[in-house]
Amino acid sequence: MSRFWSDLVHSLEPYAPGEQPRMAGLVKLNTNESPFGPSPRVLKAIRVEAADTLRLYPDPDATALRQALSAYHGVKPEQVFVGNGSDEVLAHIFAALLKHKAAAALSRHHLQPTASIPSIADCSALHTRRSHWTMG
Repeated sequence: MSRFWSDLVHSLEPYAPGEQPRMAGLVKLNTNESPFGPSPRVLKAIRVEAADTLRLYPDPDATALRQALSAYHGVKPEQVFVGNGSDEVLAHIFAALLKHKAAAALSRHHLQPTASIPSIADCSALHTRRSHWTMG
């Protein structure tokens, strides 16, 4: 690894995907595959939206999505955060709220890439064996 990488990058462990059997007709639920194809309504909506504008870079602020979500949930658009997948959203949350030496509790059922997020935010991870959580 390059001498220019930070100590944090040197300490990260690469993602190792789970078992990926190669059997015809097998649906791998561990990779979020589905035995069902997209609904005809979804395919129609994609075809309608997949116009010439599909070649353009999307709105980086996701303005239309944030407006729709804020209207649905009764909040202001600036109160809605969207990201490119759960890993990015979690990384932003950890960096914003846990950028100190506190610990973050992770379920033993978390997705493997999530395990590196606490170290990136400079906090430790506590792996719990609890199978359910309650607020109180």
